[in-house]
Amino acid sequence: MRLLCVLGAGPDHPSTRFRILQHLDRLRAGGVEADLLVAKRREGYDLVDLRRRARRADAVLIQKKLLARFKLAFLPGDRPILYDVDDAVFEISPDEERRFTAARAARRMRSRRARLAAVARRARVVIAGNRFLADWIAGLGVPVTIVPTGVDLAPFPADAVAAAATRRRARSGERLIGWIGSRPSLPYLAALAEPLRAVAAAVPGARLVQVCNDFIDLPGVPTEKRRWDAGTEARDLLDCDLGLMPIDDRPFSRGKCGLKILQYQAAGLPVVCSPVGANREIVRAGETGLFAEDGPGWTEAITRLLRDPEAAARCGAAGRARVERDYAAPVIADRLLAVLRDVVKSGDDGVPRQPDEGGGDAEGDERLLVADHLREGPALGSRARKRPE
Repeated sequence: MRLLCVLGAGPDHPSTRFRILQHLDRLRAGGVEADLLVAKRREGYDLVDLRRRARRADAVLIQKKLLARFKLAFLPGDRPILYDVDDAVFEISPDEERRFTAARAARRMRSRRARLAAVARRARVVIAGNRFLADWIAGLGVPVTIVPTGVDLAPFPADAVAAAATRRRARSGERLIGWIGSRPSLPYLAALAEPLRAVAAAVPGARLVQVCNDFIDLPGVPTEKRRWDAGTEARDLLDCDLGLMPIDDRPFSRGKCGLKILQYQAAGLPVVCSPVGANREIVRAGETGLFAEDGPGWTEAITRLLRDPEAAARCGAAGRARVERDYAAPVIADRLLAVLRDVVKSGDDGVPRQPDEGGGDAEGDERLLVADHLREGPALGSRARKRPE
């Protein structure tokens, strides 16, 4: 199968890295040869090139890029399209609220919804990163399947994770509270200023470690700032004692796929997170981490794990085992490969069937949501390829 992957961002963007690039080797081993196209003008992209490369492919996978309707027309009508989404692009983000007026943010949201509806209805199947996204997409009357975000464990080999856990249990005098993210997510961290000040007062040596491409100052919170780099990301996380994922409970946040949590768990860290969206499915409270809903809850949960290294180690080990079983990149890549193959086999009725189980919760997060009135479409062609990150 020859697959054209149309990417909305370059190789350092989390969606590109974790939804597409880390899976390409596994897909190629399964007979998928992928051609990558970053759909941005500064990357040399143009619509003629898009059409030419799409015509050479058997199918087109669009990763979150919201092509305008006239651009969609450049894709050959006989090439099946799969659309992958891992963010609630149909909602207003907190970053958008800060940067624009409410009226302009609402206009931008409506524009995205229109483009999302157009590409989703053109797609043979939409691949959603979590249930919240899948439910919204299903409301458009198109088929959607859930494939969670996965995490590559190669930068977190088991021996390095075990050695880091031993160091954490043995060290005294400092406790490192990890947070990894990008500039738009910093307000979520800023909301923890007061709980983190309380933790710093209660736990000697407690220090926040920000791994980011930008930083914030939280008065009263001892902080270490480490600029994010793909080459040092794993090492920075392995240094920490626990990981944080605070988000609010608005629709945009419910669309997040819990990548931070998966990275912490890959490093063998216990997590403290908001009980919102996919976080509820990834974290098992008291087993792999703790949920926190308000300021005192955050203070109590972080303090509890910092003061009890043995309990923290047990949570971290359980989280690592869960990732290995359900969210490791090869597990998720096999689910993605099953979706691609299933679309190939759906030529008779145009409706993809549910791929075999291969990770995720046993409660059925891989269900296929299909509208009652689906129209038939042409079958997917043959085979596609990979390129490493």
